[in-house]
Amino acid sequence: MRWIAILCLGVGGLLGLDLHFQSFSAHFKQVVLGEGPSPVYEGEIFAKMPDLVKWVYDKPSAKEIYMRDKRVVVYEPQLLQATLTKLDKSLDFFTILKKAKLQKDGRYKTKIKDTTYYLTLQDKLPYLLEFTDKLNNKVQITFSAVKINIPLEDSMFVFVLPKGVDLVRH
Repeated sequence: MRWIAILCLGVGGLLGLDLHFQSFSAHFKQVVLGEGPSPVYEGEIFAKMPDLVKWVYDKPSAKEIYMRDKRVVVYEPQLLQATLTKLDKSLDFFTILKKAKLQKDGRYKTKIKDTTYYLTLQDKLPYLLEFTDKLNNKVQITFSAVKINIPLEDSMFVFVLPKGVDLVRH
């Protein structure tokens, strides 16, 4: 659960870099490199300033992650469960990531709490986000079909609890 919140923070922060856009959508492919087999996740991400993020996972199984107002909801339809987590009140991830520094290798680098993020741009758009999670797994998220400044309704970032789904609060 922690890596999901960290992941949301990292990608939500893409909008905070001086990239001059208010909204962002893309297909993503996420690979977690650890000691065992490397799981691969795929789906779509939608983000809108100031702090709205929605991940829609298609593979390997359906999952939706909503981030809004320093809260994260992870909805797993197959489990009929949604988990609500409140983020650290003192963490303003957009402000922190605005301070990301361009490195000599062309990537942007920033640190949030104990996690260092590296963002690679391609054609001035987010292409690759890399970080090492608390379990020492290297996470690589590749973005494709990136669209910026597209109209995104705030309502798409609001999770509505479906009937019969349990809500777990952390």
